[in-house]
Amino acid sequence: MRTQHLPLSALATVIVIFIAMAMSGCRSSKTVADADSLDTTDMTLSERARIVASANQPWTQLNMPVKVSVRSPQKLSLSGRIYMRRDRDIYITLRVLGMEVANMYVNSDSVYAADKVHKYYIAEPIKSVFSGASLTIGDIQDALLGRPFINNQGTITADLLDMVTLSDMRQAGCDHGTSGSRADDAGAIADANCWVMAPRTKINGKIAYQFIFDKADNNLSALTFDTGRTTYGCTYTAPVDIDGSRFMQSIAIATKVGTTAIDASLTFDIGKAKSEVPANARWRQPSGYKRINPRALARALAE
Repeated sequence: MRTQHLPLSALATVIVIFIAMAMSGCRSSKTVADADSLDTTDMTLSERARIVASANQPWTQLNMPVKVSVRSPQKLSLSGRIYMRRDRDIYITLRVLGMEVANMYVNSDSVYAADKVHKYYIAEPIKSVFSGASLTIGDIQDALLGRPFINNQGTITADLLDMVTLSDMRQAGCDHGTSGSRADDAGAIADANCWVMAPRTKINGKIAYQFIFDKADNNLSALTFDTGRTTYGCTYTAPVDIDGSRFMQSIAIATKVGTTAIDASLTFDIGKAKSEVPANARWRQPSGYKRINPRALARALAE
């Protein structure tokens, strides 16, 4: 990848991860259990769900290092920081040699991003970025951090467990599907290694979604979305507990933008998280920048 395209391509990759998190191809991944993980092998599904819910403690602000890693279409690795105010906004800054080259901001209304090298920026309504799906900023934060949620209701706690159904995974081998495949194939058999938590209500009344957990350690393994025609999603690894609350440190995406294959991940250094978010971690309209549309970001990835 040519150096001059790096900020724009990195920006495109992060945006693709956000879009794909809600409407993209899913690839299989295995969670990494922490040393103090509880053996849940013989627990009932209700007991497992209560453990998951009890680990969803509330948080207000997060400020931590983030790494963007891309394996396809080109190898790319960038570091930066991510700032999140619960139910308010997400801000990501990416740097090369200590200098900011790109940033991205998401709030309840819009997605903004800037390539500071080429002086490009995008500003799009959040619904158009997420293909019309009515996701709240809290939903997006939960999906990024690997915390099960109910659309427009918040993170799943004990009080919301009556709004989900629990079942064994109906796909052999904990294979969470691929883009364009159906997860409920008639020939699939119940898998003893995974279980599923599925909200009873659908996003926009038509998009079903579910959270897949590994029975061995009760860690979240994947989030999938089913439009009725295709199954999409993202996978998680590296759980970490902070003050009794569980987060997943890595979210991975495998999908396509047009004919360009995307294989990328975001990794958070939650162990270095701070609770304070500086006031300047928010979007400011760049002066003298050219506004472009998301298709130009897709072309940057192809280049």
